[in-house]
Amino acid sequence: MPARRAPGAESRLVRVEVDLTRCAGYGNCVDAAPEVFRMSDAAEVAEVTRPEPGPELADAVREAARVCPAHAVFLHKSRSPGPDTDAGEPAG
Repeated sequence: MPARRAPGAESRLVRVEVDLTRCAGYGNCVDAAPEVFRMSDAAEVAEVTRPEPGPELADAVREAARVCPAHAVFLHKSRSPGPDTDAGEPAG
């Protein structure tokens, strides 16, 4: 049976953030979602290349947050359009 989505779930955006004070440069997020993350050449930490990656990458972004050993990947949910966001918490 397919998973049910909440009404309006299609209109939700996910904004991705890496807390650079927590990131230890493991690169697990890059492995999980290379379309969204890359390793910084200068600082050896993860950078977000697509802060609002879209629904097609939602599973990969959640996996990236889950596999981060430093709990540095944050996912913020919001409805489109609008400035409202839930409090960001590390996923995982």
